[in-house]
Amino acid sequence: MLRIMDRYIGKQIISATVFGVVMLCVLLVLGNLFKELRPLMVESNAPPILIGQFILSVIPFSLVYTIPWGFLVAVLLVFGRLSAENELVSMRMAGVGLLRVAMPVFALGAMLSGLCLWLNISIGPKAKDTIKFVLYEAVKENPNALLDPGVVQTRFKGQKVFVEQREGNLLHGLHLYQLKDDKYTGYPTASIYAREAKLKIIQENKQLRLHLTDAYMETRNPDGTRELAFVGEQEPLLFDFDVERKKSRKASTMTNEEIRHELNSETALTDKKRYRLSNEIQRRYAFSCACLALSLVGVPLGINARRRETSTGLAISIVVALGYFLFFASAEQYQDKDGNGALILYWLPNLLCLLLGTWLFFKARRK
Repeated sequence: MLRIMDRYIGKQIISATVFGVVMLCVLLVLGNLFKELRPLMVESNAPPILIGQFILSVIPFSLVYTIPWGFLVAVLLVFGRLSAENELVSMRMAGVGLLRVAMPVFALGAMLSGLCLWLNISIGPKAKDTIKFVLYEAVKENPNALLDPGVVQTRFKGQKVFVEQREGNLLHGLHLYQLKDDKYTGYPTASIYAREAKLKIIQENKQLRLHLTDAYMETRNPDGTRELAFVGEQEPLLFDFDVERKKSRKASTMTNEEIRHELNSETALTDKKRYRLSNEIQRRYAFSCACLALSLVGVPLGINARRRETSTGLAISIVVALGYFLFFASAEQYQDKDGNGALILYWLPNLLCLLLGTWLFFKARRK
């Protein structure tokens, strides 16, 4: 009888989890796709194969968040239905305790936590690295498409580029603006207008260079004054993809093995970066326990809901998930600082779920 009950509850939890994870993944993939679609298709002229690779890279990264949330929704809905249809009452009348009824949920939560751990320490960071640097892959596929005429290029860090006309690698009317940062909307710190510019793609060094002819340059000083210059010929470096990619690698795009190698290497690391790398490892371990931790509170909350409407389960899941994720969001401000602030905030939601789940179970068993 117990094996039949385990299969009965387990099948419902699995099917509801799969459905919830798929729906949430679709929403996250579409959100990331719409965010990156214009730069990929318009500015970088990326081929469809690269767009497909981008979509496949978003899925593993999104699973890190959608699996815990989808599992929580499944637990709330399934146990809410079991409670509403008095199936739990029948099980308890047969002599099966509430804790024993929830054992399939805890077993699935432990297995999903193991899956999330694998995604967090290895697959997720690699996928995020691919998403972040999809421009570099586009350059490898078709570097000549980066400076199409009539398109404002915003994919270069701290720069905006506009080309009026183009004949092969010869650019006519090149406008280059240097900004303080990517989100800066004021006057550019420097601007260049060249009557002609020849695009030079150095494949072995992964560099884009421009040979400017009749270039007019303007530099804005911090005090507001401007300096003007006219150069007959110049060859500035537009972008160094290899250097920028290495500089831009963050802890979130590195696997645990790469982080430990970085921490143990002889390379001099700043205290800020060392704290961030160390705390990133703890964040992944703590976040991987989300499925098991949320199942502890999901079962009694689902029983107490006692409704069949899916809106109730979804509303509760949103509140619980946001409360859980809020601790991790708050820990970001302590991630690159000395002390145990980030470590405490990472593991505190798991501890609170354990205490809250134990209390709710105790109350539910007495009803």
